Amino acid sequence: HCSKRPSMLTSSPPPPATTTYTPSISTPATDHIDTSASLQAYLAAPLPYAIDDWVKAACPSHGCTAEKRFYCAKCVCWVGVPAGVQVPRLRLPLEVNIIIADNRKKSTAIQVGVVATESVRVWDTWTGGLEELAAEPWEVDETLVLFPSQDAVTLNAMSFEELTVIKRVVVLDSRWNNTTTVLDHPGVRRLTKRVKLKNPPQESLCWRYHSKGEGLLSSAEALYYFFKDYEWLTHRRVKAVHSVTESSGQNEDGEVMLEEIMHIFRLNINVIKESYNKGARKNLPLPMEAAGKARIKAHRSKQRLEAVAKKSKREILQKEGGVHHGSKEAIEDT
Repeated sequence: HCSKRPSMLTSSPPPPATTTYTPSISTPATDHIDTSASLQAYLAAPLPYAIDDWVKAACPSHGCTAEKRFYCAKCVCWVGVPAGVQVPRLRLPLEVNIIIADNRKKSTAIQVGVVATESVRVWDTWTGGLEELAAEPWEVDETLVLFPSQDAVTLNAMSFEELTVIKRVVVLDSRWNNTTTVLDHPGVRRLTKRVKLKNPPQESLCWRYHSKGEGLLSSAEALYYFFKDYEWLTHRRVKAVHSVTESSGQNEDGEVMLEEIMHIFRLNINVIKESYNKGARKNLPLPMEAAGKARIKAHRSKQRLEAVAKKSKREILQKEGGVHHGSKEAIEDT
C-alpha cells in the first residue's frame, strides 16, 4: 500500500508457516500483574529462527521499488519473510491512528502497524495527513489521544461505560521536542479525550535516546502498555487475523499474546545485539540498557561542550581579527 492518503491498511498474503511464541495465554485479569516483566521476557526470548535468514528483499507493494529488511516503513508491510517463518498478523481491539511527525524509518509505531495492518491507519504530517485527519467525522467520546499531557487521565479513571464506547486511539509518533505543534493542530486539538499510562516503566527499552526524563516511552511501548491496561479493564483482546497453530500462543478463541505487537521491535533488538557483539562495539553496553543510555548521554554532553568551546574560540578570533570567519584550521590550532 503506497498511497499517500491514509486508509485502513490491508495485509499482504500470509506466509507459509507459523509464528512461534512460548508463554501461554492467561486471563486478562492476571495479565496485569507485571506487564513490564512480561514484555522484557518476550523481547529477551530467543527467536525461533536465525536472524541472518532474513535478508533484504524487494517490497511486495505495487509501485514500490524499495529493498528492505523485515518491513517497508513507507508501505507498512512485511518484506522478505523467510520460508518457514510465520510473522504475526493481528487484529487489535481498537483502531489505532498513527500521526507520523518523524522519519518513518525510525518510527516504532509503524512497526506496530506492520503486524496489525487491519487495525491501523497512518496520517503523515509531511503529506497533508493532519488536514485529512481534521476532516474525519470522529465523535470525541469515541476517540482517545494517547499522550502524557497535564489534562490526560488514565484508563482506570474512566468508567466501564466510557470505555465501551471507545472505537479508536490516536498516538503521536514524533520527537519529544516537536509534539506541541502537532497537538495544537485543529485536527488534533478537537480530540479532547486525552489518556496516559498509569504506571509506565521509568526507562524505555528503545535504543533511541532522549533527555526528556523518566517514564517517556517509544510509541510502540506506549501502545503495548495502553492495550495491556485496556485488555485488563474490558477483557477485549488482540486476535490473529488468520488461523495459526498451537505453537503460536493462540488460544481456542483466536486470541494471541499482546506482546506480539512488539515483534519488529524484538527483531531490531536482536540486530542491535549482534552488531554490539563484534568489532569496535564489542565491549560497549547496549543502547537500550541503562549503562548504554548513560554512555550516550555522556557522549552527547561532551559533543555539546566541544561545540560551545569551538564557538567561543571562533568568536574570540573574529573579534581579534586574526582569522577570516574563524576557519576550522585556525580554531583547531589554538
